[in-house]
Amino acid sequence: MKFLWVMLAFASDAEAKKRKKDEGVKVSIIVLDFDTSKPVATAKVKHPAEEMPHRVNQANGTWTESEILLDDGNQLHFTPGSSLEFEVSAPGYVTQHIRYDVKRWRNNVQIKLQKMDISTDGIEIPIVPMGGDGVRDPSGGGGGN
Repeated sequence: MKFLWVMLAFASDAEAKKRKKDEGVKVSIIVLDFDTSKPVATAKVKHPAEEMPHRVNQANGTWTESEILLDDGNQLHFTPGSSLEFEVSAPGYVTQHIRYDVKRWRNNVQIKLQKMDISTDGIEIPIVPMGGDGVRDPSGGGGGN
């Protein structure tokens, strides 16, 4: 009899953890620096059908969600077997577009962003005369005369 109670307890626990039909599975996107493998605290994650991007957790560079709200007001649930597209960006880094196929569990995606090369070495800025470059005649008076 005791064995039956133990089996019923495990069965009810497993039943409670099942996902509802309209729920998605959690997907985590971890954004790291390519060179240092440290979290990028200023990164943002955006789905193409969304208007506003999502900020990552500043401490660990992670964004986790099981659904998103689309521009048309509908919710997109992350279901196993579906394919998701995201744009991952951060100031000073090259933006990456990713596609991810959702699994039943362990949906952890690591993205390593490369820093942009924004050096100005070797770039010459031409000096363009504006037509007013000349020697001023002091006898002509000031701007008010």
